[in-house]
Amino acid sequence: MPAYNALSFYLQFTINITLLTGFFLFLKRGKHARKLLLIFLVGELTAELSDLIFRLMKVNTANMYLYPLSQSFGLLMMTEIYSTYFFKIPPSVKWIIYLFTGTSLVISLTGSGAASWVTWYSNIIKDIIICSLAAAYFLYIFKNPGSDRNLITVNILIFLFFSIESIISTTFSFLIHHHLQWVAPVWLFRGVLLWLFYIACINLGWNTGKTKA
Repeated sequence: MPAYNALSFYLQFTINITLLTGFFLFLKRGKHARKLLLIFLVGELTAELSDLIFRLMKVNTANMYLYPLSQSFGLLMMTEIYSTYFFKIPPSVKWIIYLFTGTSLVISLTGSGAASWVTWYSNIIKDIIICSLAAAYFLYIFKNPGSDRNLITVNILIFLFFSIESIISTTFSFLIHHHLQWVAPVWLFRGVLLWLFYIACINLGWNTGKTKA
């Protein structure tokens, strides 16, 4: 377990360095960098760096607020990114996602016992929504051959990461109580997928192609 903790720390540190590097690359790219992806990158960098700092300070209570904020921000940004770069999402669907995100965030931040269950279920639903967007793009690819390879790569990593995320959210309690030895390797694998996902997003933002829905 100590070895996994060390690997987890180094991976988290690497993720922050990657996001920081991507941020400076986007600034260097200037107006050619995609602004929506830049906003997403800055938000994720803020969340990941805050998590790393609180981890070093051994402040665990901060995750009660940081995690739901990060989850809600991620869902909103994924919705906008898919609607802008992958395929058009109907406004009615986007507003349903916005309403769900806002409601679940408010409940999660109340900190009550009931809110913890709402947060648990809402996180699974958020992962399923993003996986559904990724699955919808796979269908879009079949109907529209010749899609941008960078978008396809990002979509595959999004689908893999949030699929694993939903499985972890669903089975986390079971793993802790019955297979504790699996928790660290699964969490580490999740971190590697997240790192690859960030790299793919940085590459997409750096790319000068103008693929847009």
